[in-house]
Amino acid sequence: MTHITLLILCICLAVMPSQTLAQSVKPNIMLSKTTSLESIQGDEQYNKYILKDYLVSEKLDGVRGYWNGQRLLSRTGKVINAPAWFIKDFPNIKLEGELWTARGQFDLVSGIIRKQTPVDSDWQKVKFMLFDAPDSKLIFSQRLDYIKNQITPLKLPWLKLIDHKSFTEFSQLKTYYESVINNNGEGVMLNKANAYYQTGRTDNIKKLKPFTDKEAIVVKHLTGKGKYKNMMGSLLVKDKNGREFKIGSGFSDQQRLQPPKIGDIISYRYTGTTKTGLPRFPVFIRVRTDMEEL
Repeated sequence: MTHITLLILCICLAVMPSQTLAQSVKPNIMLSKTTSLESIQGDEQYNKYILKDYLVSEKLDGVRGYWNGQRLLSRTGKVINAPAWFIKDFPNIKLEGELWTARGQFDLVSGIIRKQTPVDSDWQKVKFMLFDAPDSKLIFSQRLDYIKNQITPLKLPWLKLIDHKSFTEFSQLKTYYESVINNNGEGVMLNKANAYYQTGRTDNIKKLKPFTDKEAIVVKHLTGKGKYKNMMGSLLVKDKNGREFKIGSGFSDQQRLQPPKIGDIISYRYTGTTKTGLPRFPVFIRVRTDMEEL
C-alpha cells in the first residue's frame, strides 16, 4: 500500500461520521434462558430454585436499547437516531433497557426507533426503561441501586428504572405472572440478586412467558391454497441450527399479501418439539427488525 493510499484512508476515517463507525460495534450483552411455571415449581420443591434469591420484573414488549455513554444503540450495534433532547442528559455510563411505549405496542416502538430522522411527537411516547448497568462490577441488586442513584437527580420522565419485586412463595410469583399476562403483558423476568453481569446466555436470568418463542430466518414463500390462493400460505424458515420447517399460522391477510421478506428474521412461538426436534405448532409473531443475525 502506497503512502498516498494510506493518507487517503486516514483522511476518510477522520471525516467519516462517528455514527457510521459506531454502527459496527455490537454490544456484548447478557441474555436470558427461558423457563416455565411448572419448571420453577418443580425446582423449588427440590430446593434447586429458591425464589427469595431472585428479583422479579415485568418483561416489557419493546426494543432492547444499549446506552454506551455517548450513543443509543440497538442490540446489534446500530445507532438509534433518537432526538437530541431525549439523550442529551443521559449519564456517562453504560446502561441497558427497553425502549417501550405500552403493553402490546412492539410494532409501534419498533417503527419509531427505525426512522433515520426522528420525529419528536413519536419519541414523546417512548420511555427508556432500564434494567442493568453492564460495566458495573456490583451484583445485580446493587446495580439497580446504582442505576437509581445515577438517574434520579436527572428527573427525566422518559428515563426510568424497571420496578423489581421480591417473592418468597411460588404462589406469589404465580399471582404476579398471571396478572401481567391477563393485562396484555408479555411475561416476567427473574434476575438472580447476587449475580454479577455476565455476557452471553446465562442461568442468572430466567424469562417466564406463556409460550416458548424463538427466531428463524425466512428462506422461501410457499403459495397458499383454498382461501389463501394467490397469497402466501406459509413460510419456509431455517433456525440457527440449520433446520428448516414451515410456519403457516399467525398471519393476517395483509401479511399474507405482503409477507416477511426472504432473509428477514422472524419470531415464532410453539408448543413443545417433535421427535426430530422441530417446533410443534409454530405460530408467527413478528418480524424482528431489531436483529440482523440469529
